[in-house]
Amino acid sequence: MWIASISKLFTAVSCLIAVEKGLMTLDTNALDVIPQFSDLQHLTGFGDVGVGNRVPILEKVSGPITLRQLLSHSSGLVYSQHHPGLREWAQYIGKTDHPFSGSYNGLFAPTIYPAGKGWAYGTGMDWAGRMVEIVSGLSLEDFMRENIWTKLGMTSTTFRPELRPDFAARRVSMAIRSPQDNSLQQGSVPFANPTVDYSGGAGLYSSTEDCAKFIAALMAGGGVIISSQSVDELMSPQLETNRYFLDVIRGAGKKHLGQTWPDDVEGTFGLSSSICLEDFPERRAARSCNWSGMPGLHIWMDRASGIGAMLATQVLPPGDATVTQCLLELEKALYRCSVK
Repeated sequence: MWIASISKLFTAVSCLIAVEKGLMTLDTNALDVIPQFSDLQHLTGFGDVGVGNRVPILEKVSGPITLRQLLSHSSGLVYSQHHPGLREWAQYIGKTDHPFSGSYNGLFAPTIYPAGKGWAYGTGMDWAGRMVEIVSGLSLEDFMRENIWTKLGMTSTTFRPELRPDFAARRVSMAIRSPQDNSLQQGSVPFANPTVDYSGGAGLYSSTEDCAKFIAALMAGGGVIISSQSVDELMSPQLETNRYFLDVIRGAGKKHLGQTWPDDVEGTFGLSSSICLEDFPERRAARSCNWSGMPGLHIWMDRASGIGAMLATQVLPPGDATVTQCLLELEKALYRCSVK
């Protein structure tokens, strides 16, 4: 199945493995590593030129953007197709590539706020994956295979399913929920399989068995892939302030990013994960982390209760109400059975 933004968890762990190897640190400046970032600009607004003509106002990004900020979505980079200013910028310059085009050119766009001064779900994870490629000299696929998949016996995970003939017969179909009658129709993966570049933010395909092995390793303190100290860092708060994150998941991003959270629960963000700062009634404990993927995939890890779990579907559009209700019922049932 396409695991979409669950890919971000794999990429974050890959970054921490690279940190453990001494190839970079969480405070490494991405502007010093990624060649494309030498031209990175910040969109400050638009100026009017004549009647009905608007020109984007851009300034060069000079301050650092750290790996930590890329991994915590506080870098200022955002999915351009979801931001009206970046859509207007792309139209102005005639850019048609976008984050789902399967290329780094499609991922490249100006920042929308100074690094560390906001929170927006976006392409930071893809660029963090690019940093892994540059500092290691390996493709992200090869780095993950060498340092994660092979060590855990994960044989059904890849960025390139089209190169795996055995995948076609085993792939779960994508379904699209009809807004008219709530039925499910045959759909397709909206992500264009990259042929040269990789998307560390949304490009992976995997099986539930492989994902379970990965979750189990992290719940066990890192297993054979990463140190317990790095797992602690992965699941620790990383933001200077929580208000930007909370504004998003309680506001415009509620349906997609916060649909499984009770209203008004305090929370923050770690290295790729949302972190609840209060117990969810009848569900996970405070300091649990969660990840989600566009077609109704959900992972949470509750180290206080010793529970790590995944619900995997292939249902679009994101935030499907039936999938969300399924998750809530699954989680409550699991805790009734498991927590004494």
